[in-house]
Amino acid sequence: GHLFDSGLINQILDVIERLDCHFEIEDCAVRPTVNGVPHKSVLMLKVFSEDDNKLDSVIAKVDMLLQLIDSAEASMQHFDNRSAKPKGLPSQGKVSVLGEPEKRVLILGAGKVASGVAEYLGRSTSTTVAVASMFEDEAMAVAKNAARGKAVTCDLSRSGDKLRQLVQEADVVVSLLPAPLHPMVAEECISWKTDLVTASYESKEMQALRLSSIEAGVAILNEVGLDPGMDHMSAMKIIDDVHGRGGEITSFSSVCGGLPAPEAANNPLLYKFSWSPMGVIRASQNDATYRRDGKVVQINGSDLLASSEPFLHAWQSLNLEVLPNRDSLVYGQKYGIPSAKTIFRGTLRYQGFSSLLHVFKNMGILDNKETGAATWHDTVENIQTQRGFHDLRSFILVCAGNDKDLASRVYNCMLWLGLKNAPVSDPSSVVNSFCDLLEQHLQFEDGERDMVCMHHDIKAHFDDGSIETHSCSMQLFGDDSMTAMCKTVGYTAAIGAKQILEGGITKKGLLLPTSKDVYTPSLELLAKEGIIFEEQVHFDEEYHHAV
Repeated sequence: GHLFDSGLINQILDVIERLDCHFEIEDCAVRPTVNGVPHKSVLMLKVFSEDDNKLDSVIAKVDMLLQLIDSAEASMQHFDNRSAKPKGLPSQGKVSVLGEPEKRVLILGAGKVASGVAEYLGRSTSTTVAVASMFEDEAMAVAKNAARGKAVTCDLSRSGDKLRQLVQEADVVVSLLPAPLHPMVAEECISWKTDLVTASYESKEMQALRLSSIEAGVAILNEVGLDPGMDHMSAMKIIDDVHGRGGEITSFSSVCGGLPAPEAANNPLLYKFSWSPMGVIRASQNDATYRRDGKVVQINGSDLLASSEPFLHAWQSLNLEVLPNRDSLVYGQKYGIPSAKTIFRGTLRYQGFSSLLHVFKNMGILDNKETGAATWHDTVENIQTQRGFHDLRSFILVCAGNDKDLASRVYNCMLWLGLKNAPVSDPSSVVNSFCDLLEQHLQFEDGERDMVCMHHDIKAHFDDGSIETHSCSMQLFGDDSMTAMCKTVGYTAAIGAKQILEGGITKKGLLLPTSKDVYTPSLELLAKEGIIFEEQVHFDEEYHHAV
């Protein structure tokens, strides 16, 4: 096959070496390209081991590589001479291939954004990208995005020998698993001194590993995705610039949202999923705290969806709304702006999304409890009966705060989702079944685009009395090759891993992308991928008139 330009031979030799086998090159015929037509090469290897299982593994792994690396157009024949084992191993067992140092990346999880990580890191033929998932077909689909990708099946819900082996073999791990699993992965990385990158918020459980990660000399770079991730980088670029000129941040507001493009927002919820439906539902019920004009505002998770406000600072034609996002006040410390009178972080949706979902929450559709029935009709009927209602429309109207227009929208949405006759997918959980239903109906169709929007408003005061308001916006649309969400989350995490692999990040312990040595090269690399932040600065008019 095309063994060399596809990188196949490098991967085969890696497999042999990692399995502690030895080999000799019996024959090698490299045929040059003639008149622009490439010709296939032929390589004959003799592989030695005292362990039959290792030899079987070599055969199986090489066969998998042949399936994954389509560009090689390669085939394999193997001749089993184990019945006449050599008396000793060959004296020379390794062949060194000159070029870029070999790098090994392990991606844990093969979800909606994993292909972005694999594609970016897998562009280099000197980098092996292993994709681990519980489902082989998903792992293979992601691995094909890398020039030297390979799929691995593994139970990632708990620690085990397979996971340990994968972590041990990697130079860096990119975990795209649910955030509660990151501490387990981090502990394995610390044990094997393997660096780790995640796109998730840094939890208290992860923070508890700060000292052990430093002692092990391991970098654990968290919050390198879209939000969190690119929001930190683009905001800190402005904040550090203001602080460097002696200014003080007096107001900070940052919002972000992953949405369908306007032409694809063609359903009652005005939303489609480019990431986990359960993640969206959970995020819509988090407690939130922020400060506005010096006043601290606290919102219970149960009331979050009712707290949405129109977003008017950018893209007004899109009719967006914003929901407070978690605890904004912690960013006073993270960003070095503790005295700012306003600190707000929010999530963008199209107007009407939050009110509709809030009614579903009031109805009990977002509760994690048994459905008590096999169909959605009977499930909803059970819920309304338990609340003392025998008429569905009356139940919806009360849950909608007696807003007839909103109640009508909710009823029509239920019909559109099939809640009158569809079976429940998970009788043990109403919300799980609802998420399955949303995922079924709120998928992007062929040719439809998603959209990511991020915007900051940052006000700064200076000793000379001048005031600056910085506006920073990023809007990205998906295309036929990749969704905007996959690109913004996946590329950002991949760039974090790339910097660790190439020595751009040398610090150890728990890290965030809020320092200049991380965000400056990251933003530059993102810009090369077409992910660009547009910045504007407005000056206080009264000050300039006085001058």
